[in-house]
Amino acid sequence: MQNVYFERDRICVDDASFAEFCSHFTEVPAGGGLVRNREGKYLLIYRHGLWDLPKGKQEPGEDIETCALREVEEETGLHNLQLGERICITHHTYQLFGQKILKHTYWYAMTDDREEPLLPQVEEDISRAEWVEKERLPEYLEGTYPSIVEVFVSAGLL
Repeated sequence: MQNVYFERDRICVDDASFAEFCSHFTEVPAGGGLVRNREGKYLLIYRHGLWDLPKGKQEPGEDIETCALREVEEETGLHNLQLGERICITHHTYQLFGQKILKHTYWYAMTDDREEPLLPQVEEDISRAEWVEKERLPEYLEGTYPSIVEVFVSAGLL
């Protein structure tokens, strides 16, 4: 079964029907990261009034791991991240200029061993970036996108 998010609603599509389901959308691959620092805190960004994780669309010719690292770097200003295992793939839909989009985001665990300042990418409407202690994650994630919560659940953090 695949979870697909329409805004805040989740539907489950069985694996046998998933390709047919996807054929009704323009599919967009994306990569993102769940970053942990050496103090055991997790990186969250604040965009469009909600706490989120850094992610973005894959460029032509780019592998998905490189995409995930690039997007986290661009959206947070962090460099020299260490790529870990893939956590999960989330699927969510939206409309763009009347076109139905299905974004498949490949999420990776990442670590940051350096003490660099966080530089939110304001061009992407990111107004804040913060390191959050594991115990405080539920309060930050209350009301955020269900697909983002799925990443934390898949990583065993919630």
